[in-house]
Amino acid sequence: MLKNIRGLVIGGVMLSVVLTMSACARPGPGGGLETVKQAVRESSSAFDEVFVEEGLDGFSRYLFVELGLTDETLAADALEDALRAIGETVPDGYESVRLIARGSSGDMLDLEEPLEASGLDGVFMIDPKMASIPVESLRVYADQS
Repeated sequence: MLKNIRGLVIGGVMLSVVLTMSACARPGPGGGLETVKQAVRESSSAFDEVFVEEGLDGFSRYLFVELGLTDETLAADALEDALRAIGETVPDGYESVRLIARGSSGDMLDLEEPLEASGLDGVFMIDPKMASIPVESLRVYADQS
């Protein structure tokens, strides 16, 4: 009898672990990563490639967006168009967006000054070439434009 109870408990724990792991592996609520990618790509002719992926930092989900530019500089208006496109299309369930930009040579570009010029609130610079932006700030930015 004790073996049966122990087996049930272990089985229940294993089922909980499997269900938890499968819930973490699912795409973000609402999906739509392709929608974000397409919207950003179409927001400006300055972008020839856009890469969008989801990430997990502890229990916090983020969207990683890489802007591939046709030039070696990131124009302020192109960045603002991309930020609006992200804010309009980011699916629910993400807390932040991590943003980088690469010039046509593949080198990462400095984002600090262009982001400051955009007037977007809540930007946290992980380093001068990568920013973390709260999704809510992006949505407000998109609504104000």
